[in-house]
Amino acid sequence: MTKKDEERNDTAEVVAHDLILRLDEAEATLAAIRAGEVDALVVTAEGAPRVFVLRGADHAHRTLLETLNEGAMTIAGDGTILFANRKLAEMLGRPLGKVLGGSLRAFVAPDGVEALAALLEKATQGSAKGELAFVQASGARLPVMLSIRDAGEEDPTFTVVATDLTPLKAAEAALRQANDELEARVAARTDELLRANEALREADRRKDEFLSMLGHELRNPLAPILTAAEMIRVATHGDTRVERFRSVIERQARNLSRLVDDLLDVSRITRGTITLQTKLVDLGTIVRSAVDAARPLVDSSGHTLRVSLPAAPVLVEGDPTRLEQVIVNLLNNASKYTERGGEIALSVAQDKASVTVCVKDNGIGMPAELLPRVFDLFVQGERALDRSQGGLGIGLTLVKSLITMHGGAVEARSEGVGKGSEVVVRLPRVVRDAASARPHPGEEDPASAQRALVVEDNTDAADMLAELLGLWGYDVRAAQSGAEVVLLAETFRPHVVLLDIGRTDMDGFEVVRRLRSTWPTSKALVIGVSDAGEADRRRFEEAGIDHQLRKPLDPQALQGLLSGRKGSGARRS
Repeated sequence: MTKKDEERNDTAEVVAHDLILRLDEAEATLAAIRAGEVDALVVTAEGAPRVFVLRGADHAHRTLLETLNEGAMTIAGDGTILFANRKLAEMLGRPLGKVLGGSLRAFVAPDGVEALAALLEKATQGSAKGELAFVQASGARLPVMLSIRDAGEEDPTFTVVATDLTPLKAAEAALRQANDELEARVAARTDELLRANEALREADRRKDEFLSMLGHELRNPLAPILTAAEMIRVATHGDTRVERFRSVIERQARNLSRLVDDLLDVSRITRGTITLQTKLVDLGTIVRSAVDAARPLVDSSGHTLRVSLPAAPVLVEGDPTRLEQVIVNLLNNASKYTERGGEIALSVAQDKASVTVCVKDNGIGMPAELLPRVFDLFVQGERALDRSQGGLGIGLTLVKSLITMHGGAVEARSEGVGKGSEVVVRLPRVVRDAASARPHPGEEDPASAQRALVVEDNTDAADMLAELLGLWGYDVRAAQSGAEVVLLAETFRPHVVLLDIGRTDMDGFEVVRRLRSTWPTSKALVIGVSDAGEADRRRFEEAGIDHQLRKPLDPQALQGLLSGRKGSGARRS
């Protein structure tokens, strides 16, 4: 064998060895393909690498991936697309063959390349998700959400699901447009409402100005009308026929004056110009004065008014004039909405924290739907055909406003039409010790500072004595029975009691003892009228009678005693 032949043999051995290695690699590849461990082959030759997908490998999973509505792919660590379903190719706008073996970065918009690199880096830790855009073959951008997960292979491999966000972006755009349009409409409507509100405020301001002007203009002619009515009374010297006509003029003028006052008060309250002159007052005194003011309307309507007051003082911090106005309005309202001959009850009660004033009637009542609005301005319930009492529907509005200004509350109640009504006012109670609980003389309403109670079972004598005391400036009440005296004294709280001792139903001395045992009359000036002489003076003093006058009563002597009482301001001890 020549040297040349030896060289040939050596070369042949090398080639044979190389072929054996390649055969072993091919056999291993075929074994892997048969075992289903290979989805595709990447063949590197001259030019770009080529990927061959094996049709029979994992056929069931491939079928499932092809039915997805999302694009699915498997990529190598460098971004090479190893597998892709047809949906992904459709999303890219390219044939599947142009997608496989390509780099995913080549299909991502330039502004998303860095985002893709960050997602792949994050996915090496498990998974990552983010938005970016594909660039289709046409150059159009396709917004997608990429969900990337590490496949868990030795070589970096990732599974990627791409969701088309076009419908979502379109919906978001439509929502933004709808929201912009809605905001524009809301802004336009808001401007419209602001203009309307401003117009309402202006109209309300003009209304208040008109009410104020109307009140003042109506008040001007009322003063001479009332003055003329009084002059007619003096000039006619009690002519019955003229007095009847004159009293109509006076009564209706006073009704109109009250309506004007209410109008002015509503105007002041709505404009915030009303102020309260508050001080410590006994609500019982205010209630009695209010009852006196409302009595003409109550009596002319044929109603029965029952008043219940606590024996102890009822102290509140308030404006006496305004609180009296509240109670008068409640009584007048009850009178108007109660059929003739009805019953009205006014009661005052107190607990540790509050004072409650309740005005209840058995009148026409209120339907349930009216109760929430009954304190609104110009709101009125149904009334009988007789509207002679008038009214503008502002009385209860004033009540609520004034009570609210006093820190209180007011509530209307009714079980329904025809079942009467009840208005409850609550005010904060002022608690004082026993020494300071009694109202000081300066805290009493001057209008009710001189009250006299005549106790006489002779009607003519009682009437004449009441008339005489009335001429002297007293507010007078008369009683005939002993029980009536005790009951009336609790609510009327007279400063002077003129008592006929010789009573038949109850001993006069017993009446005095009962009057002295209660606070309202414990300090009243009691003048006993009887036939007794000086021998009975001690008995009079022991019973608590301050002075004794003999029958027939001497008016000058009585006037002297009363003048002395006004000067001292206290009962003789």
